[in-house]
Amino acid sequence: MLARAGKRAGLGLVKPHSFMHSFTSAVLDASGGNLVIARDAGGWASAAMVDEVYGHVDVHDPGFDAALRTVWGEAR
Repeated sequence: MLARAGKRAGLGLVKPHSFMHSFTSAVLDASGGNLVIARDAGGWASAAMVDEVYGHVDVHDPGFDAALRTVWGEAR
């Protein structure tokens, strides 16, 4: 049913996991990366699993940018 609705809406292939990933990423972003909050919001038993599957680097974080520039030899 979800695949048909996605196709009718012109969204292409829509998978249920996409919703969970988007939700968890949004909770992690809103909570400042707090894995316990994301674990509880999503109903998982393990914060470590949330980190392994859904945790990701905030590419907008100045620390992330600085780390990449250091590795690439472009430190400011």
